[in-house]
Amino acid sequence: MATHVVVRSEREARFWASSRVFAMLATVALLGALVVWPGNALAVLWYGAIPLLPATFFLSPIPWRSVCPLATLNEWGNLIGRQRAPTAREVAWLTGLGLVLFHLMVPARRFLFNEHGLVLAVTVAAVGLLAVGLGVVYSVRSGFCNDLCPVLPVELLYGQAPVVRLRRGRCETCTTCTPRGCIDLSQGRAFTQVTGTGREWQWLTKPFGLFIAALPGFIIGYSTLPNGPIDQAFVVYGTTLGWSLASLVVVAGITIVGRVEARLVPIGIAATAGVLYYWFTGPVVARELAVAPVIGEVVRWIGMAVVASWLFVTLRARFGARSNPAEIG
Repeated sequence: MATHVVVRSEREARFWASSRVFAMLATVALLGALVVWPGNALAVLWYGAIPLLPATFFLSPIPWRSVCPLATLNEWGNLIGRQRAPTAREVAWLTGLGLVLFHLMVPARRFLFNEHGLVLAVTVAAVGLLAVGLGVVYSVRSGFCNDLCPVLPVELLYGQAPVVRLRRGRCETCTTCTPRGCIDLSQGRAFTQVTGTGREWQWLTKPFGLFIAALPGFIIGYSTLPNGPIDQAFVVYGTTLGWSLASLVVVAGITIVGRVEARLVPIGIAATAGVLYYWFTGPVVARELAVAPVIGEVVRWIGMAVVASWLFVTLRARFGARSNPAEIG
């Protein structure tokens, strides 16, 4: 396999290394807080930290992928044994499992993870062990970060046209452990490589294509549900599934019947999903953190402004002046 080397300054290398150490320490502290002070820890995680991520993905998924604690654990697994690249069949299974995990774990917030810190801590630890295990078996980050990770589809969708291009913060020597679809290596091109959105409606037949087409509906379904006891799990999953299927039908109709240009549809899906997320999330942040409602409105409109800015830059780059996003680093 070809090897690509990223040349960084010593200062840049120290920055990313320090950031990863900080992220790992913060994760350990979070796990402890979820057990000892679950109420406060859950509020800070779900309504303080998590709402920031989608906006950062629109700007560039590279910063998060460069410091993600699960990615660090995945790399630590490489220190054990001898790794190999996953086969095409294994990639398909790992990718499918990641999509299933997303649709199992995110709705589970409503009846489990939003209010039970110990359960969430155990789940996060279990996923961390899984990341280590996949690092033991598969080369570099091919098994977890670029295949199984439940967040990967969202990174791909929102990062399909990064406003800011950054040099990857990990993998100074790249062995192309994931030849196609690695965000760190290909950045915005990874989305097309995975979904094949340049080929009319056929991208809807792929797992990632189905996922992104269903995402706006999934967000509506999840966001309109209240937190409840575990016996409401069937209602929660039924609601998110129903809205996801409705979204899939609408997107398929727009793409196939409406014959909208293939490269436009994912852009519209990303913008719609981002706006929906922040429309619903803003007021929830204010309520759960017990701050003035105006703070929730600020979160809502800043989030939507980021998405709108991304949409403007993306459309202008692809259909207007075709200028490149800013290069940093």
